[in-house]
Amino acid sequence: MHEHPPIDYEMHDKLYLTSHKLIGKTEILECYHSENERYVVRLDKTLFHPQGGGQPCDKGTLNGHEVLHVTQNRDGQVLHYLPVSLPLGPVEMKIDQMHRLAHARLHTAGHLIGHLLEQTGWQAIKAHHWPGEARLVFRQSNNALPPSLEDLSARCREQIQLAHPISIHIHQGHRQIAIGKLGQYPCGGTHVENTAELNGLTITRIKNKKDELSIHYEILD
Repeated sequence: MHEHPPIDYEMHDKLYLTSHKLIGKTEILECYHSENERYVVRLDKTLFHPQGGGQPCDKGTLNGHEVLHVTQNRDGQVLHYLPVSLPLGPVEMKIDQMHRLAHARLHTAGHLIGHLLEQTGWQAIKAHHWPGEARLVFRQSNNALPPSLEDLSARCREQIQLAHPISIHIHQGHRQIAIGKLGQYPCGGTHVENTAELNGLTITRIKNKKDELSIHYEILD
């Protein structure tokens, strides 16, 4: 499930890749005016996950000022958009905990579904983890049969109850996210630390068209 382009993990400025911390201190290296009365801030290190890889960006604050949006440019720099200009120098980052958790749960749930479907002969080719529209697309291989909604839901519940740990591995410059011994995917997104945090995962629809299978899901609190 190729969700992210290759990322240079030799760079240590993207703290969200290896840490679950939500509060931290860093330095503002650059701040300049952008369009729509917004300012772009570039940090020495950041806890903010940028939008991309099928996942929305983090929300939060810099020195109490709301971060409106976070992106990553072609050079791999993470850019934070704010409604005010901030001076260069020390700054405190705070990530919105509930927002981060909601997207981390959806992303990890997508990985779990991917591993379970690949066990039965389907190959994950697309993933989208946005609230209200989360889905995965699989390509058929070896004449695999599509699962029923009831069967896949039961398999997901079983793996959630087993409370598999979620671990991060950096191998030869590439980040891998593993769910217990179910498998791992290359990924630059945020995740929960255990499948037990996925209680409420609901498969809402399964669509089988030609050689592609779409699994739609959500997490109900």
